[in-house]
Amino acid sequence: MPAQVLLDAPLNFTAVDSSLRQVDGLAQPLDETDLITLSTARAGGVHWASAGGTANAITLAARPPVTAYRQGLRLRFIPTVTAGPSPTLNVDGLGPVPVRGPEFTPPPTGSIVPGRLAEVIWTDSVFRLNPRPVDGCPVGFLQVHDGLCMQQAEGANVSIFTALRQCADRGARLCTWDEYLYACTVLGGQLTGVFNDWEWIDDTSDHTHTSNQAGRYYCAQQRAVNAVDDPAAYARARCCYHIR
Repeated sequence: MPAQVLLDAPLNFTAVDSSLRQVDGLAQPLDETDLITLSTARAGGVHWASAGGTANAITLAARPPVTAYRQGLRLRFIPTVTAGPSPTLNVDGLGPVPVRGPEFTPPPTGSIVPGRLAEVIWTDSVFRLNPRPVDGCPVGFLQVHDGLCMQQAEGANVSIFTALRQCADRGARLCTWDEYLYACTVLGGQLTGVFNDWEWIDDTSDHTHTSNQAGRYYCAQQRAVNAVDDPAAYARARCCYHIR
């Protein structure tokens, strides 16, 4: 019967026939110090974890259990919930650890969702999300064409600086004038709140310290305003996302 064996002394293989210098029938590892077979290593079972928890507090149960967070710890899991804006991972009750995406920013929208494999690596006291190509648009975005998605719902009235940060936190950015005009025309009534107010675009006019807004009453409408943190110059934030 396959089993794990604990030895209190070095194990030396002395058989002349190299095929006899091996250990057969190892069971699946149950502890971090157990030996693993080539088949287990190939299957990646020692990196697998079952997920649970909530959007901002994801829990993982690994097999074999993780006893400590160590540099380079790699885990894969299928999320059961869509991650919130600042999720944490708690592996085997060791305590919550922040999850970070590229450049130590929050994970891009749509990178941790039910049914899509996620892989994280523990480094510098956080879990870094291993970036993977996104198949289609993230949650909350509509596909404009093969390479572009636009956020379906408009955001709140904010400054240009806040709008840029909000889009970056979603792994996206403000739409350029060309992208906004095309998406607004193509998607039409599918966009929520379009023409409710001005919306920020990633464009500037030939004026000092100004930014551009678009779409107050129709898609092709545009104006320039001072790039200041003043409610009089606020606009809605609707982001664009490039499909990789």
